[in-house]
Amino acid sequence: MNSYLTLTKTFIAAIGMSRPQDKRRKVMIAILSLFAVFGILLPVSVGVGVLVNLMTNTLLPIGCEALGIQLMFHVICLFTLVFGINVIFNEFYFSNDIEFLLPWPLKAYQIIASKFTAAFINENMMQFFLVLSCIIGFGTGAKISLASWLMSIIGIITLPVIPLAYCGVLSMLLMAFTKLIKSKDVIQKISVGLMFIMVVVLVGSIGFLQNMDIDSYVATLASGDQTFFNVMNYIFPNVPLFVKTFHEGSITALIGYIAVNALVIAIMLFLSEKLYFKGVIGLTSSDSKAGRQDLDKLLAKSIQRKPFVSYLLKEVRLLVRTPVYFTNCIAINFLWPIFAYAMIKISGYKVSVARLTHYYAHRDLRILLFFHLGIVGLSVVMAAINSLSSNAISREGKHFSFMKYIPVDYFTQWHVKAFVGIIFPFTGIMVFFLPVCILLKIPLLHILFYIFLSLLAVFFISYMGVYIDSIQPKLIWDDEMSSLRENYNTFFAMAISIGFVLVVCVGGFFLFCNTKISIAFVGFLLTVILLIANIVVLSLTSHSGVRNIQEQEEA
Repeated sequence: MNSYLTLTKTFIAAIGMSRPQDKRRKVMIAILSLFAVFGILLPVSVGVGVLVNLMTNTLLPIGCEALGIQLMFHVICLFTLVFGINVIFNEFYFSNDIEFLLPWPLKAYQIIASKFTAAFINENMMQFFLVLSCIIGFGTGAKISLASWLMSIIGIITLPVIPLAYCGVLSMLLMAFTKLIKSKDVIQKISVGLMFIMVVVLVGSIGFLQNMDIDSYVATLASGDQTFFNVMNYIFPNVPLFVKTFHEGSITALIGYIAVNALVIAIMLFLSEKLYFKGVIGLTSSDSKAGRQDLDKLLAKSIQRKPFVSYLLKEVRLLVRTPVYFTNCIAINFLWPIFAYAMIKISGYKVSVARLTHYYAHRDLRILLFFHLGIVGLSVVMAAINSLSSNAISREGKHFSFMKYIPVDYFTQWHVKAFVGIIFPFTGIMVFFLPVCILLKIPLLHILFYIFLSLLAVFFISYMGVYIDSIQPKLIWDDEMSSLRENYNTFFAMAISIGFVLVVCVGGFFLFCNTKISIAFVGFLLTVILLIANIVVLSLTSHSGVRNIQEQEEA
């Protein structure tokens, strides 16, 4: 037990963000944490809770009120399974501590139990709030008893255990009996493939969502046709037991829930004793075999460029050649029309090019306001969601010292990292936005103004992201996915961006609707706000940005 606890504490410390090094950084991290809580955690949790409450009240008359929250829990477990594969594989087999652990007199189950606990705690933070909000939404709708509220606590903490344990079992079976996965590069490619499959599934489900009739669906449930739930209950047996525990206040279901979780964990630990060392011994962290080049050949291939260009090419090549970065930081900039199309289809709003062209030609205030606020909101969100800037310094990892010793000043490096965070989201927006403008026959001056607004918004978020990452970068990580998923700076930047959109865009909408200001004044107001925001973030950069890098200790 002592070995397990010691290892778990060590792994948790290795996975988590390092602590701020001085009081100034502590204060800034605390402020950013408040933005994250009130900008992302609370709004998302409230939204999920309201959705579950609505489903509960809709299904209550037919006696199926528990199916709404059961559906949400199955979705949470499914997403945990998909996104947990990369985390568990890397933590079990490709973390940098493996070569140091193997010589120690440790049992395989001790290593697996400790690594699993550390990964579980790290992955459970957001899910904790989601599960809690689901239970609050259901509890207020179904009016469950005090005993049920208390019994739900155990499931709030432990719901993701089984899907993550499935990932652990799958990883050990594949690593022990196949030669399919022998490096983290393969895992990254599998993760990329799964993400694209999820996008395809999303696109394929758009038609179903558009034509879905809630009344007919409720009637189907009332008739007893619950095929989806029957299948998912076999895959995740913890979900129906957990729901029955707090829905009916069943002690028997609670005991069954604990027993099922304990059984799956026991199976994983049993397999670890039989399979873990067989799969982990002899692994290398990468399957790339780079040959040594003669110094003369290397110099012959080298081309002398300006520092800005050379450093820019280094950043772009890193992003494009790394599957995780390419998917999460680059490709996402060009996938947003899929989600926009899905939202339009789900809403049932009929979009006609001729109709929109007519509205814009006659200067309809609604469509003008939509373009003014929409281009700013889209630019802010896209520049933040790709993690390009908020992960700019953390991407250096153990090579952070490279930033300090190369003959390129800090400001040049800073501007390059921010520039990379500008060109990809801005290009991704313009590739689709400009054809729409041409299709709708929008005047050239209007198009130039929208481009100007978008550029200001992306510029602000990019420099802000780099500044946030400079405060406390995540430099200790085992794989590129960890540098993204375990980096709170990405979370902070996204929270500030959402807050900015709510204040500027949503606030601008209500201001326009409730006052007599003109659409030209809205454009002027947006320009002034964005200019001020850019001046503030550039001022922060010049005053303390470089100092943050200078004072940062190497990984």
